Amino acid sequence: MRGTRGVSIRLLLTLLVAVSVVAPTSAAAAVVVAGAPADQPPADTSSASSLGDTTRSSPVRSLGGTALQYQAENGTSGNTTDGNDSDVLHRNPEEVESENRLDRLVSYLSGDLNGRIGESSLRLSQGEYDAARSVLGDDYSDSLGKYVDVDGETDGDGASEEYRTVQETQREYADTVGEFRETQREYEEARQAGDGERARELARELNRLADEGGSQSDRLIDAYGGIANATGDDLSESRERITAVQSEITDQSEEIVARELVETRLVVRSYDRDISFSDPLVVSGALETANGTPVETETARFAVGGRTVRTTVDDDGTFELAYRPTVIDANTSELGVEYRPADASVYRSSNETLAVDVTQVTATVRTARPAEASYGYADRIAVDASVRADDTPVADYPLSLSLEGASLTTTPTNASGRATLTGVVPANVPTGDATLRVASDRDDRAVRVEPATESLPIESEATDLSAGASANAEGTVVVEGRLLTAEDEAVEDQPVSVELGGQSLETTTGASGTYRAAIDPPVDADVENATVSVAFDGSGTNLESAEATAAVTPADAVGQEIDGEDGDQSGVASGESFPLNRSELLWVIAGVAVVGIVTVVLLRRNGAAAGDDDTAADAASPSEAGSDPEPPTATDPDVSESALQSAATALSSGRPNDAVVTAYGGVREALAARMDVDPSATHWEFYRQCVDRGIDGAASLESLTTGYEKAAYSGLAVSDDDAEALLESARSLLDATEAR
Repeated sequence: MRGTRGVSIRLLLTLLVAVSVVAPTSAAAAVVVAGAPADQPPADTSSASSLGDTTRSSPVRSLGGTALQYQAENGTSGNTTDGNDSDVLHRNPEEVESENRLDRLVSYLSGDLNGRIGESSLRLSQGEYDAARSVLGDDYSDSLGKYVDVDGETDGDGASEEYRTVQETQREYADTVGEFRETQREYEEARQAGDGERARELARELNRLADEGGSQSDRLIDAYGGIANATGDDLSESRERITAVQSEITDQSEEIVARELVETRLVVRSYDRDISFSDPLVVSGALETANGTPVETETARFAVGGRTVRTTVDDDGTFELAYRPTVIDANTSELGVEYRPADASVYRSSNETLAVDVTQVTATVRTARPAEASYGYADRIAVDASVRADDTPVADYPLSLSLEGASLTTTPTNASGRATLTGVVPANVPTGDATLRVASDRDDRAVRVEPATESLPIESEATDLSAGASANAEGTVVVEGRLLTAEDEAVEDQPVSVELGGQSLETTTGASGTYRAAIDPPVDADVENATVSVAFDGSGTNLESAEATAAVTPADAVGQEIDGEDGDQSGVASGESFPLNRSELLWVIAGVAVVGIVTVVLLRRNGAAAGDDDTAADAASPSEAGSDPEPPTATDPDVSESALQSAATALSSGRPNDAVVTAYGGVREALAARMDVDPSATHWEFYRQCVDRGIDGAASLESLTTGYEKAAYSGLAVSDDDAEALLESARSLLDATEAR
């Protein structure tokens, strides 16, 4: 028995050593090019002419290699020389030998996009709505980005806008159809339960979803046509699938509405077509059913000019309503009036269109605000405003607050014509006296507001810039830091320039003032002795300029410090001893998970063997036979919970990228076991395997995977808001799959 245990222990030690050796090597190999997703293949440089060979056997999805090969053939590279760390394609026309090459690349990319559109429409027609969305997700965006860049270098009239429209609209349409099917299921349940009121509510919702889907499908069909005209490709199959889906849900909606609701007619008997805010529209009419009997209701709700008007209805169905035009266009010539029954009503809606002539009325706005000596960056501004026309309050009217031309907020007035507008002083308002303005968001409405202005003194504020730099395994230097005011207020959406050995780029601060950039040092640079310079230029703002420098920490160094002008700021590793980068860490996590599973198997096997050898002893002590607890599994919820807690700590410490990477690692480790997914798969392979296994929350996993890719590979900073949303997605994924 001891011999068996000894062999098991030696085997475990061997596995641990293997993981520690293989993990860094595998991690380094996982990233082909700095800033490129790990699941994109490396460029095939075996043939300089392969780009022009449209019959090559490489899959359409393998676009990363194609893009890099194009760069190599045309004398460009992914090195950062002008502030751009992405694999965006740039081309000098004088260096290109053949225009044919670009045309073929455009054709190649459009073919890839069209293939994804076709696959998405097929999945949608088969009722696989999450899959239909995911096909037009990150991979589609990557191909579209390359298409836009390359198409911009050609003389052709491409379909960039149409491709964007399809991505956005087809994903929305998949949601709409999916929601329609779910609502339809609820309707059938309500009907079978004899709940007529609930059935009528759901019938109205089905009618709304069918109308929404009709608008979306029309946009899709138009975009398909634009793509076909620009590329010459045939999208008729996708068009036919979308048309068939929409036709089906429209027919089903109409059938259900006809079954549940009574048709009505809105009869307009008299009104004056000359209207204004001072001279309201007054409509006299009646509500009838299709057979002419009065609609049985005491009150009715009407939609007129974007407003809701309620009025009483007599026993014979007659009514009178009044409407003051405020936000409609002053040149409006037709005005729709729609009867909107309550959701539980047995009646259907009906409408009528009226010919009108609108006269614009000018209103006045009065303002008041607390007196302050001066204002600085991020200081709060509050203005009380009231709007009246001919001494009548103008309700539900949108007012805009701006400072020196910079829009701060838009708020509608209440029923009394009053509103409180609040905002903060933005950085791009220079010091001195700035103009604070309250006005309408548009001057062509039926009611025009005469703007109210006053002077606001703006003063400058000092800033503090921190910086830290480390080289990753691929040789790229990642620079991170934070821009704060002297009062520790985060400075967001401001440019920060980064310089290393003559190479420079510009990045932008996020919501918490953090920035992150990846820069490739010169080939002959001594990274171990290099220094990164970071600067914020406050010219034209109300913020003072700031600078910082940081020594580059080599890839094999332990920990990382981010040094600012006035002290230390936590960076990627926050000074903790941690010799692995993010890519290596995920490989180690996967390796440890494998070792954990093997440990469980061996311990159970040895326990069974021990039970066979010690049967007599077990029989003598039956109470001990069941006393050993179950060995911990590799999917202990404490592991994933700990990862989310670490991610939350990183986010609160101003390290959103680390937070996203850590959360993804915890979710991935849990899902690998719960969904029986290959733990060694790349992040997008992992995602697709989870979708194929029917994961609950595929959209959340897609968002988390996209965020992880940006945080780990792009060299760009994830905003605090995005990181917080991704952590919520991680939590929901773990909760949704915990029972599996």
